[in-house]
Amino acid sequence: MKYRIFTYSGDALPIAHKLQQEGCEVVVGMVHDKAAIHSAKEEELRPENAEAKRRRLALFDGLVEKRPANLLIEEMRGYEHPEDYFVFFDRNHLFQFSDQLAEMPFHGNFPTEADYLFERNRDQAKQLVREHYPRLHVPDVKPFNDVPEALEFLKSTEQLWVLKGQDDSVKTFVPDVDDPKLAARQIIETLKENTAAYDCSGFILEELINPAIEITPEKIYYDGVPLAVVLEFENKPFGSGNISIQTGCSQNLLFPIAKGDKINAIAFPPVVDAMAKQHRGLFYWDASLLVDKRTGKIYFGEFCSNRPGYNSLFTELAQCSSVHHYFSSIVRKESPFKLGTVATSVLLLNPATDEETGRTAEGLRVDYKPEIEQNLWLWDVRREGNRLVTVGDDWNLGVISGTGDSIDQAVNSMYKSVDGFSFAGAYYRPKSDFLSLDYPTSILNRINYGLEKKLYQLPFNVRVADIKK
Repeated sequence: MKYRIFTYSGDALPIAHKLQQEGCEVVVGMVHDKAAIHSAKEEELRPENAEAKRRRLALFDGLVEKRPANLLIEEMRGYEHPEDYFVFFDRNHLFQFSDQLAEMPFHGNFPTEADYLFERNRDQAKQLVREHYPRLHVPDVKPFNDVPEALEFLKSTEQLWVLKGQDDSVKTFVPDVDDPKLAARQIIETLKENTAAYDCSGFILEELINPAIEITPEKIYYDGVPLAVVLEFENKPFGSGNISIQTGCSQNLLFPIAKGDKINAIAFPPVVDAMAKQHRGLFYWDASLLVDKRTGKIYFGEFCSNRPGYNSLFTELAQCSSVHHYFSSIVRKESPFKLGTVATSVLLLNPATDEETGRTAEGLRVDYKPEIEQNLWLWDVRREGNRLVTVGDDWNLGVISGTGDSIDQAVNSMYKSVDGFSFAGAYYRPKSDFLSLDYPTSILNRINYGLEKKLYQLPFNVRVADIKK
């Protein structure tokens, strides 16, 4: 099977590179124009900075074959055997390109404009939960169109809130204090420092469930047929102990579970199967579940509407014998996973910035031992001569994964690979933090909580001395 992979932000470039290393034919369609990932139903688009665009389009230069996405679409319309190709759109904001191929007999995933808008419209998502998820509660939400209105509200609030933008370029901000007044002041400062971004996209304040036990089940379908369910435990904050600013995903642990486990009935009511049947090809659905330990209530967090998460997709792929095995199994309507495996990943960050521009530093050497290549998913790189250097697109250098038939084995193999990675100034959360039981939201404590509540069973050997069913 041959692969055509489409991306704007570069999320799937590590996957394209892996497929190429496996001997598959791969061409990447890079979206050049930001307007091509925008819906006419949204408010005015913020233009892309010229320097940011230059760096973004330089990702994986010299590593994979890249073409402008619109030109690749035109070429694909002339393919004599489209059934020999798998098309992968790495985000649901690529619906304008997906729509042009959806009626042709390509294999792949085909996100729609409705998928994209559904994920962005938080009110619509919460209404779906109210109507179809009888076991879930919906956190209180306050929507705002401009910063001054929110600042006035925060002056007198007695609740804890999370700040969430309606635009991917605006980060979620979670206060790191438990006092409502101090937390409100943190949000106020964040809004003041980023007024233009929040005013442009719109934003909400969502009730903070603290401390929340977050568990994210994901269900994978092909042509409406359910193939697998995986369970993910993710640490998003930058610092050990889940403190400081949010990253996309600092660490995660993921494994397939049996379809009969209790958590599936909570996370995937019949409406999810119905939505999957309305989509051709590969369809992803996940919903983060936030459990309030004080009350036992389970709250809805947020959806990934027909798109994979990152870096959870890399962790999924790591459990398979190859990336090609993952996609080819799905096309055959078979689960790509084997019960009894577990995978982990850790994010590698480059926190250094250029003193003059304030941007992530570019042109710095990235190196690693050849034996860790299978577990390494590089992101912010390009080839320069015979070496790899940073692009400076953002601070996400890459991801390192580990697999095994126990948590210990997966974590140990992952951090052994970390030891084989070389980049001056790289930051990552350490092994001791991954295996910690010293704070309530640690990955192992969350796994324990789900086991105690009989939400699922672990289909693999545990072998972590302090974690018990």
